[in-house]
Amino acid sequence: MLAALKFAFEELKLHKVTLGVFDFNTSAIRCYEKVGFKQEGILRDARKNGDKYLNLIEIGILENEWSAKS
Repeated sequence: MLAALKFAFEELKLHKVTLGVFDFNTSAIRCYEKVGFKQEGILRDARKNGDKYLNLIEIGILENEWSAKS
């Protein structure tokens, strides 16, 4: 994840990187938060899996947040 963010901000000169992660994937959420991603919103019942609906958490990190951590 760190290498991808380094490439995104330093090589591609992006302002923001975002992604979606399902709320049951707590280990991935912790990983993303550890490198600086912040929750931006929740898409409730975004996907149906069998008879259950799943929530999708949208998270993002801005270039200045990345720069402050590196």
